[in-house]
Amino acid sequence: MIGSRTHWGIRLRLWAAAALPALLVVVLLLAGFLDRHSRELTEALTDRARASTQQLAGAAEFPLFAGNDESLQRLVEAALAGDAQMKGAVLIDGDGTLRAQAGVLSGPPSLPPSLPPQGATRATDDSLLVVVPVRLQPLPLNDLLNEPPSGASQATLPQVIGFAIVELSLATLKAQQFDLLVWTLAITALGLLSAGLVSVVIAASVTRPIEHISSVVTGIAQGQYTTRVDTERAGVLAALGSNINRMAEQVGVTQENLRLQVEAATEELRRQRDAAERAARTDSLTGVASRGAFTETAEAEIQRALRYRQPLCMVLIDLDHFKTVNDTHGHASGDAVLASFARTIFREVREVDVIGRLGGEEFAVLLPNISAGEAVQVAERMRYAVEKSELRVNGQPLHYTASFGVAEFDPRELSLSSLLSRADSALYDAKRRGRNRVELAV
Repeated sequence: MIGSRTHWGIRLRLWAAAALPALLVVVLLLAGFLDRHSRELTEALTDRARASTQQLAGAAEFPLFAGNDESLQRLVEAALAGDAQMKGAVLIDGDGTLRAQAGVLSGPPSLPPSLPPQGATRATDDSLLVVVPVRLQPLPLNDLLNEPPSGASQATLPQVIGFAIVELSLATLKAQQFDLLVWTLAITALGLLSAGLVSVVIAASVTRPIEHISSVVTGIAQGQYTTRVDTERAGVLAALGSNINRMAEQVGVTQENLRLQVEAATEELRRQRDAAERAARTDSLTGVASRGAFTETAEAEIQRALRYRQPLCMVLIDLDHFKTVNDTHGHASGDAVLASFARTIFREVREVDVIGRLGGEEFAVLLPNISAGEAVQVAERMRYAVEKSELRVNGQPLHYTASFGVAEFDPRELSLSSLLSRADSALYDAKRRGRNRVELAV
């Protein structure tokens, strides 16, 4: 039987393999979401404070010009009552004299040394202060013919007759940001828990077959040659179980022969595993990397590019009118075109470049340590080679073309999906603009 320490060691490693990448992705995504949403909340509050102050300034124009302090007081009180986050509202005239006040400001009303025409906004730890000038809007006087006087000068800014000052509390904003942080941490914990549960299931699917096969092997080693492996319980290791069963059937062989058969079975298992791994990492039709293997390599290259600050480019390729090839010449001819295409582009790239088949007639080429301009040249070279290639089907020549989308990795993206998305957009532009061309993502 597998030792308890080994059993839990396998489960712990599987848990780490499932949970840690998921946690990293969740943390990165939620950190970006938290930062963006917090900035949006702050901008929304700032816009609302500006709108409230501008509204107060517009309403105070005539009362301030007429010197009607009673109307001014009603305006600031109405503004304060209409906004639960407003700490205070003040109206002062052009000389800086306080004319009306509602609520309490954090400090005495003051104007910035240099006030822009549209007003100013100042934020502290606890509040947001907005100052907007109150301007006297002149009434246009036209002559009887409604024609402007000759030689009229261009419009200038109206005269400033006072200032509206509004201060909003940031307590609600901070509470919203705190709630957002709590939700973010809760989602992160939930993601980690989900990854842990998945890893437990995966670990069980691996350790239980190993325990069963281990018990059978132990019995055979102790002379219990009638013991057999239940291939259904062996699960993914059914091939190994079958080999062990065949080995146990050879009753009467010497211990040396038994050892040699175990070694042969182990080697066969390793060969089958290696073959399965190669099949999983290589597209059987074209010989290039499978989607999973390409994704794994691309993630590693992104980390290397980030660490050493090296350029990295992605080229997405899609065969033009491939469905027409299948419909006209049959799927066997379509497979031949895909294999020919893979051989053609393989001759145009370096050994360090990675070619993968993402699915159907869509391919991707990863170009490490190459700038966007160089990547476009490589793509153009591949495009030309594909255009000039010739494949004979049933004795007849068959020509085909492909469209290319190029994107350079942006260190600010931190994800393969963003790089693929921009390359896909460039590929879409290439197809939209006539196919058989190369487009660079901007």
